[in-house]
Amino acid sequence: MIENSSAQFGIAEFVCQTTPRISPTSIVLPFPTNYPRRLTMDMLPALSRSTADLLTSLFRIASVISLVFMDTPMVDAQSNRAPKTAAEKFKNVSVLSDMPADQIGKVMNMMSASLGVNCSFCHEGTNFAKEGVGHKDAGRKMISMTLGLNKEFFGGKTEVTCNTCHQGKTKPASNIELTQAKPIFHVHQPQIKPSVDDILAKHIQAIGGKQKLESIKSRHVIAKRREPHGGSEPEELWQTANGLTRMVTQYGSVSVVEGFDGSQAWKRANENGIELKPDEAEQIKLEAVIAFGGNIPSSYSELAFLSADRIEEHDVIVISGLSPLKMQERLSFDSQTGLLRRRISSVATLLGDFEYQVDYEDYQEFGGVLQPTKIRFAVPNITWTREIAKIEMNIEIDESIFRPR
Repeated sequence: MIENSSAQFGIAEFVCQTTPRISPTSIVLPFPTNYPRRLTMDMLPALSRSTADLLTSLFRIASVISLVFMDTPMVDAQSNRAPKTAAEKFKNVSVLSDMPADQIGKVMNMMSASLGVNCSFCHEGTNFAKEGVGHKDAGRKMISMTLGLNKEFFGGKTEVTCNTCHQGKTKPASNIELTQAKPIFHVHQPQIKPSVDDILAKHIQAIGGKQKLESIKSRHVIAKRREPHGGSEPEELWQTANGLTRMVTQYGSVSVVEGFDGSQAWKRANENGIELKPDEAEQIKLEAVIAFGGNIPSSYSELAFLSADRIEEHDVIVISGLSPLKMQERLSFDSQTGLLRRRISSVATLLGDFEYQVDYEDYQEFGGVLQPTKIRFAVPNITWTREIAKIEMNIEIDESIFRPR
């Protein structure tokens, strides 16, 4: 899989899944901003040795991917220019023609995950516009059916998606799998809804208490990013209690750096800037907020109790809220300990919500505060894990490092 991504928010602009699956920042291309949109074999020497080896293997598995991400449109907040539609940006887009072009990667990821397939199921190599190949025409009929069902029976709301029927299979199952049926657990819902204030207060107390949290002004994190295929890359983060953040992930000779300087989120590969979409920038900002647990109450609006639920063996209380960009988020707190177990952010698309999930595990104490040392990230068809080895609290940080250069 070769794709643009955010080390925070692994959203691909256009995804071609291969086996083994590789998470979104496994391959970052250190080309100038005017590099060609199509990757060719003669470019491989410009990459790091490890990246080149991986790309060479991928060339044998799948055709080269069109690098769409450098000219993907995003909303211009200052000029209020409307983003391009999929039909305006891409060739031979029919059913999804009115969808914002910058959602095409999300929707492709969602369809790929829903059917358990890769790009070659509907496309031939990098010629994504080519007609009469694979299951493209059948896919269009299925998308039209899905949109029609939502329009006719659900008032246009996206209740039916590809995953409603397929659930990871190319052909939906028509019969009940009696021998493989899993037991259904019904989570008891509380008769009296707990207050959000009480839930968040328990969380703050669980990780160290308000006084201790307020005494921590900065964090320096040493970690590694673990890929699903078994490889890993070193990561280093600097974060402040007022929301400034910087993260460096090293892929051979390529440094992927992203941050938030208090006014804007940014990202680059070596010295080449990478354009961020609003939802990607939002997640970069939120990560430092979540790291300093006491900031959660002031970082969301319209916080409300949602439900009781279960995550693996943990009973959790789920609250919902809106991020500063009005993105819907769900936060799950352990019913017993109060620790944050999961956060899910949703971006609405024509074919359902594209969800970004973060799981927080293996809490350990650093500087008198409990912090998760295993953080798992997932979007449709892509996963990766941050494994934290060391956290230094209240170190002196030159705030110039948070600014893009």
